[in-house]
Amino acid sequence: MLRHVALVIVAVITTAACSPSPSATPRSDALIERARTDKAFDDVVFELEFAITERNFRITGRNTIGKGLRERGYDDFPDVEVIHFCNLEYAREVLEIDPGYVSLILLPEDHADARINAFARRMNAILREIVEFVLEQDAAAEK
Repeated sequence: MLRHVALVIVAVITTAACSPSPSATPRSDALIERARTDKAFDDVVFELEFAITERNFRITGRNTIGKGLRERGYDDFPDVEVIHFCNLEYAREVLEIDPGYVSLILLPEDHADARINAFARRMNAILREIVEFVLEQDAAAEK
């Protein structure tokens, strides 16, 4: 079976909230690198881990989405894994430049596929609810 591997790198330093206008917001395509390979999934994950650590980043977490969905009964779901990694010095550097770069990144809602846009709108609403909850708790604590 051909393995499709997508490495998604979301640049936290690029957010719509910091942009002066929607036209200045970078398209989501500019923030996503996609690649295809015939390598085995485990080999790709191993090589990613190696490349990440060789550049002085640390893996801070992972979500084994494909495995989790197969455990829930979706037997044919392919391997999908999200690897979280960080370099604290780079994080410190960007936060010293502008602490506003720590933010919620919403999904783009301008995809050619209407199903993706509908999903993005649903997910963005949930993400906004989460942030609103935190702000409401903060306001309640100030009273």
